[in-house]
Amino acid sequence: MLHDLIIYTPMYVTFFWAVILLIAHQKKNRAKHFLGIFMVAAYFLYLSHAIFFKQYLDAYIIIEPVYIMASLLVYPLYYWYIKLLTIETGINFKNLWMLVPGLLLGLITAALYIAMTPDEQVIYLKEHLFQKNPFVFEKTIMKIQMWIFITSRFVFAFQVIYFLIKGSKLVVHYNKRIANFYSNLESRNISWVNFLLYSFVFTSFMSIIFNVIGKAFFYDHTSLLLIPSIIFSTLLFIIGILGYLQDHTVVDLLNDGYQKTDTFDIKKYNNELLKNHLLDIFEKDEIFKNPDLKITQVSSILKTNRTYISNLINKEFECTFNEFANQYRIKEAKNLLREESFQMYSLEHISEQCGFGSLSTFIRAFKESEGITPGRYRTKNRINLIN
Repeated sequence: MLHDLIIYTPMYVTFFWAVILLIAHQKKNRAKHFLGIFMVAAYFLYLSHAIFFKQYLDAYIIIEPVYIMASLLVYPLYYWYIKLLTIETGINFKNLWMLVPGLLLGLITAALYIAMTPDEQVIYLKEHLFQKNPFVFEKTIMKIQMWIFITSRFVFAFQVIYFLIKGSKLVVHYNKRIANFYSNLESRNISWVNFLLYSFVFTSFMSIIFNVIGKAFFYDHTSLLLIPSIIFSTLLFIIGILGYLQDHTVVDLLNDGYQKTDTFDIKKYNNELLKNHLLDIFEKDEIFKNPDLKITQVSSILKTNRTYISNLINKEFECTFNEFANQYRIKEAKNLLREESFQMYSLEHISEQCGFGSLSTFIRAFKESEGITPGRYRTKNRINLIN
């Protein structure tokens, strides 16, 4: 019972999220829908694992080409999903080249199995996959099949490293664009994009380890199956639920005017004068109190180029637009938390007064800046006043 649960749990998780994500509105959020395709590939990968560990020999002859194919499709599909989150607004069929190795090696594996006699199929499976004796074959066709399998594992290791590097770069670049465009990030689910990076690193690392160890090792030590089963089931479930909640993508960023061409003259102000005007609208006009403030609104007020304003903030203040706005919000929050008339107001009310998009963002930003939560800051200030 427990053994079956360990084997089948990753299948249950991927099947569940494949159904949920695939029925999502495709045109509204292509990335979410495409994550469902990734879950389908992952489902067939874990289906092949289940058949292997249940020792269904006849079934595994059919499913091993699917295993080769699925194992070499999951990371390209994962990377394709990241592209839909960060740089692509629709399905780009040029990305199909990433799927060629998996499809090709899977089809070759299937063709070689068809070319084998039933006895050769059994010998190959028992000696190579189950007993891990790949060099005992006398038949050329079985040797070729063995090298196709080994080649697929090298391709898999290459994919892990390649797509890790490429995916990480996309996520980091996307984070910078978001932070330099919006003053509030929580509605854009930047935490999910960050988690995507960390999960990509983690799954890549674990996949390489389990790939080097090999399935046959876990076949002989079934209790150890609990480790990869829990790791991948948990991680896939988290990716699924966060992917389902992911509503903001690069499409929304572009719709909010990220690529809109500014018609203002960037030479209207010199650098110092523009810097003073920027400080004036934040310090005197307190535009940071607008929770939906975007850098395009700031550039419109100053009648200059958005990119120019972003570069000014990055270089002069050594921070992103989001961090720049939050500095003023935190300063205002500290004033309100010290005000006697605000002592009875909730932290949520204070966060709204300062321009934060949510209480959780307010608490996180305040703690990062001051080292303590706003609640403790207010309590500490009360004690100081009493003393």
